[in-house]
Amino acid sequence: MPFTPYLAGQRLTADRLNAVSMIGATVFLAYRSASQAITTGGDAGSNATSWDDVQSDLLGGWLAGSPTRWTVPQTGWWRLAGAVAFDASTGGTTRECVWYVNGSAIGAGRARTFGNTLASVPVTVEARTLSQLLTAGDYVQLVPAQNSGSNLNLATGSYRSYIDISYAGPA
Repeated sequence: MPFTPYLAGQRLTADRLNAVSMIGATVFLAYRSASQAITTGGDAGSNATSWDDVQSDLLGGWLAGSPTRWTVPQTGWWRLAGAVAFDASTGGTTRECVWYVNGSAIGAGRARTFGNTLASVPVTVEARTLSQLLTAGDYVQLVPAQNSGSNLNLATGSYRSYIDISYAGPA
């Protein structure tokens, strides 16, 4: 069956044509370039990555006043991708990142790295790339977590964390 986002007989409006032409486009791409301390323990919204190097925000979903959030501009399917990178630390056994929507972890949104002992090198945890049906006004966050026993900074430079959100199609 061919992809038909609209039913036969529906009028093609500028909004509908724009939505279809946007499918697959990266609408938000940002990095964390400065160090950010992540407290030890489980994932918590208070540790959400604060994006400080926004490369692209085509739909205006990011605001400097809420730098951890990207707000969904229109209802539809959205493709979430990203990673968090932690500075080197041999403490603890877990480094992870979790997708949050509206302040809560989402199903299938957790990625975790385990080890009996972690090497003293930066560790990058790729977020699970997934499509998510979101409603206009929802907000998305990428939340790092770790259990080193003390605060652990997000890595910078070539290891820096990133978020990449693309439009996957109408609801």
